[in-house]
Amino acid sequence: MKAAKLRTKDVTFSDRISHLPEDLLFRILSLVPISDAMQTSLLSKRWKSVWKMMPTLEYHKESCPNIGSLGFEEFCKRSLQLHEAPVLKTLTLKLNRQKSLKLPSSFPNAAFQKLVVLKLHTVTPYLTDSQPSTVCFRSLKSLHLTHVSFCGEEVFCRLISACPVLEDLFLDSVTSCLHGLSRSSFTISVPSLQRLEIKQNTSEDPIYPSYHSGFKIDTPSLKYLWISHFIASFIFIEDCMPNLVEARLGVDPYQTDQFLRFLTSVQFLSIHIYSKEVLLLAEKISQRLLHLELHIYGKISRNLLLHLLKHSPKLQFLKLQETHNTMIWPTYPSRLCRFQEYNDPPPSICNPSSVPECVSFHLENFKWIVYEGREEEKEVVLYILQNAPCLKTAVISLSSYGPRRGEELLMIKELESMPMASTSCQLVVRHR
Repeated sequence: MKAAKLRTKDVTFSDRISHLPEDLLFRILSLVPISDAMQTSLLSKRWKSVWKMMPTLEYHKESCPNIGSLGFEEFCKRSLQLHEAPVLKTLTLKLNRQKSLKLPSSFPNAAFQKLVVLKLHTVTPYLTDSQPSTVCFRSLKSLHLTHVSFCGEEVFCRLISACPVLEDLFLDSVTSCLHGLSRSSFTISVPSLQRLEIKQNTSEDPIYPSYHSGFKIDTPSLKYLWISHFIASFIFIEDCMPNLVEARLGVDPYQTDQFLRFLTSVQFLSIHIYSKEVLLLAEKISQRLLHLELHIYGKISRNLLLHLLKHSPKLQFLKLQETHNTMIWPTYPSRLCRFQEYNDPPPSICNPSSVPECVSFHLENFKWIVYEGREEEKEVVLYILQNAPCLKTAVISLSSYGPRRGEELLMIKELESMPMASTSCQLVVRHR
């Protein structure tokens, strides 16, 4: 038997990555720091201009170590000057520490013209003394400002006015450093705006947040409004939101009445409200409402809820939650929080003569959050289950501060024994 001879063959390793579609190459480069993406231009002729055509650029100061002696702002400016894509879909600038950002000198003119989405994180933008016409994001549709501090309201207003076709505005923990903690005031007057989101993240300083924020809003084309800011004041121009479709209003319930006049066309509503104002909400609520999340400060009776549902004939989703006490943020210069209790009885309403239309024909999903098993709560849950033949799911989340283990099991047994008009309804009882 002859020994087998080992033969070697020439093996050619092809550059498979370079032959990938450009869209996939853009996704790969988006996963590395922009300074590393730029260095891929040295690999071959194929890679020379790939990063220059990326539709999304993210500049994060902490993840751009390879910029040599250039400062971060100068690095951003020079690299953007090299960008060749006809459209810059998204530009993100994140400094991690509150640093000044000069506009428009931090951007080449071409970036202003083709940018669609701009995201600024942890910066203090200020405008140079250029003519207002030179500071213009002509194509900008979406502006995200997160932990951004402005040197006065004028800077904020100039930035907003430089976006003539802006449709989406997201503000998260936006403040004014001109007055420190004393006050922050912002005017949002954008005729083209369709979506507005205002949040305040108090996790960084929950004891003493920058709560003196004020927003004056004039947005006639607005369709989506989402506010989660319990420590700010809001002023609205009359009839400024006639086309509002969705409203999520996590605001101090003392201010809820200011929003009620804008709810005549909404289809989705999430609102924090005092039980005594539910009657007013019923008068203002949209007849086209499909989704309602009601966070009640106080108690809501069965008859009061049914009165509200009478004015929502198409409702398909209903979520309820009661709050009987809450923390009140301090008034400057005090640093002490206090607890507020809501024990006022709900308004007295006569027993309805008929079942609301939405309950009989449209309601498909029902949720009760922080259920404690009180008699008033049982009446509401029993009524919905007994009279909603289209109900698909009923979710009851038990309060974590509720009864002991034995009492909790009895409560679950009571819920499961309630008669249901729907033969296909799934009852889910959750432990918080």
